[in-house]
Amino acid sequence: MFLRVFAVGYVILFLTPVVWARQNSVPDEYFDGQSIDKNVSQLNAIGSGEDSTTPTVVEPIPVELNADNVEYSVDQDEVHATGHVIVVREENTLTCDHLVYSRKTNRATATGHVVLTLGQQGSITGDKFTFNIQTMKGKFENATIGAAPFFGQGESVAKVGPNQMQMERGYLTTCDHDKPHFRIVSKKIDVYPKDKVVARHVRLVAGRMPLMYIPRYTQRLDRKPILVMTPGYDKKWGGFLLTQWRHQLNPNLKTTIYLDYRVRKDVASGFGVKYTIPHYGDGSIKTYYMNERNISSRHLWEERLQPTVERERFRGAWRHRWRVNNRTDAIWQYYKLSDQTFLKDYFERERDRDSSPATYFLLTHTLRRATISFDTEVRVNRFESIVEKIPEIRFDLPNGKIGPTNFYWKSVSSYTNFSKKDPSPTELRKETMRVHTLNELSYPLKVVFIELTPSVGGRHTYYSKSKDPSRYNIVRGQFFTGASLSTKFFRIFDLDRRYLGIPLNKLRHIITPSVNYNYSHEPTVPSSTFDEFDSIEAVGRAHSLTFILENKMQTKRKTKTIDLLRSSIETDFHLKESPTKGSFNDIKADIEFNPVDWISFSSDSLYNAHEDRLKTTNFDLYINGGNYYWSFGKRWTVDTDDQITTEFGYTMNHKWKFRIYERIDTRTGTVKEQNYSARRDLHEWYMDISFNQKRGEGDEILVIFTMKAFPDITIDAGTQFNRRKAGSQSGS
Repeated sequence: MFLRVFAVGYVILFLTPVVWARQNSVPDEYFDGQSIDKNVSQLNAIGSGEDSTTPTVVEPIPVELNADNVEYSVDQDEVHATGHVIVVREENTLTCDHLVYSRKTNRATATGHVVLTLGQQGSITGDKFTFNIQTMKGKFENATIGAAPFFGQGESVAKVGPNQMQMERGYLTTCDHDKPHFRIVSKKIDVYPKDKVVARHVRLVAGRMPLMYIPRYTQRLDRKPILVMTPGYDKKWGGFLLTQWRHQLNPNLKTTIYLDYRVRKDVASGFGVKYTIPHYGDGSIKTYYMNERNISSRHLWEERLQPTVERERFRGAWRHRWRVNNRTDAIWQYYKLSDQTFLKDYFERERDRDSSPATYFLLTHTLRRATISFDTEVRVNRFESIVEKIPEIRFDLPNGKIGPTNFYWKSVSSYTNFSKKDPSPTELRKETMRVHTLNELSYPLKVVFIELTPSVGGRHTYYSKSKDPSRYNIVRGQFFTGASLSTKFFRIFDLDRRYLGIPLNKLRHIITPSVNYNYSHEPTVPSSTFDEFDSIEAVGRAHSLTFILENKMQTKRKTKTIDLLRSSIETDFHLKESPTKGSFNDIKADIEFNPVDWISFSSDSLYNAHEDRLKTTNFDLYINGGNYYWSFGKRWTVDTDDQITTEFGYTMNHKWKFRIYERIDTRTGTVKEQNYSARRDLHEWYMDISFNQKRGEGDEILVIFTMKAFPDITIDAGTQFNRRKAGSQSGS
């Protein structure tokens, strides 16, 4: 017998609170004439159907049920819900057309447009879902899953754990089309949302064509991709395939294994490690080794006219940084190379960042008002010329106020044991112990509207050795003094209009002139007496004035103050005591102009006052039109360089983007470099095609496939290059 209850809004059921001893003794008349709310409350008291003579109390598990129609059968001990059924338990939400729940078995069956949403982890959709209503674990029939960035479909999908779904006879893909472009097909796939996907006996299928078989496939969803492949061709390497296998063992340890093959260079391998040691810092280790075989023929099958030359080439690096406490930092680096061209030949990007990596140890400790450091730098690559510091101890006292006075004191002291080594095979060394100190006293003050800061100081340096073997244990001294003078004028114009298309909301003009005076007396011992280890040996007599004039025009846009126009001009005037020629030196001028949000202009130039001619000038113009951008730049250096760089990018639609870049030598009219590239959105992939030509370096075609779901996974062909792009630089 059924008793019908019609719900207008929603019904809240607490489905397992109290187990009753004699549930069948409840008479049918108990529900007659009761309100919907009281019926629901009595449904909450219905037990699980297990016989018991002693009432047992268990913690209720709250489940919210929302449906158009709810029916309860006392005989079968079942709850039927139909019409826009919504079941919510903790972070799980189930929607369907019809739901049947059995109190005896504590299981429920949902049919009709069944969707189970697992909080932020994903969702499962199917025709039928049989599950335990307490745990929300169960099995879908003919189901699809979505666990970003994957989509999948299978004959059955089971939710077997709080964070685990299991698919049988199905596939996974990152394509959300009904008929995906590619898919990973497997008899059994375990999905751990936001963690990983594990599949066994995998077939990779593109359309209807199987491409490869993989016994086991694991894809991390919470960490970086595990495989990066770079096939291509290079005129020096021949055909090549570079691979990186990345794996994050735990949050504190990431590893990368390199296995590369170059037709004309043979096999190379290595590994990298990035690690974190709690309370003891973090670091990285990089290794790479190859027995380089320079094959004289262009292809393996061609006859070799000369014997194959073999040699070992490698690199090994270790860098670690340790924050000992809030005041102490330690960092050390070891970098060993087989030869001076290794980075250029195989790791050009690293070489561009640092062409000669150092081996050193640096310990820094911050005191209340000062900093002390211990630095050791040694040579490990004999082909390099380096100045070793074994060690250097330095004490820095920044500019600080002396007691209640307005005087400020700055001091720098250091002890260094130098050893300057020339490249192998020579064993020539230049050595000395140096103790250096610099002290400066200043007194800032303000006279009316002018800020003036005079200063006076001295340098004293002890050398254990000099160029002349008969002159050891020398002390050199130097006196210096100076002053800085500056002020600021400004005026605000109450404007709220457009002028020549430029929106103006208030306008503030700021003028900041400043003059710096510097005098350094001739050192007591000339610099030519000593070997040069750093800039301290190079100091000499100086007497000059530095003039700086800065102008700013500021306005407000969207409640923010922006620099509409900024210009700066700076020059040194050498007085008669200066060892260089008197009068004005080079004049430097910078300009930045931002008339509207989508246009920017910058320029910098250098004028030689002695020769009365322009030395260098550069400018960049950048226009952003929304679906297109255009930049134009000029690079000019007297007697050596005169180039124009331009770049144009256009977004045709959501599928296609194009870019053109050119660098032209205006002296000869030749194109020094040109690049044409296009990007095609392939739904779950990006495909970039690029053609690059550099004069004197040949042509290059670059094809890159990037997976949207995993942007760090790339399959590309070709080699990379660096350049200065038009519009990317600004004066300062």
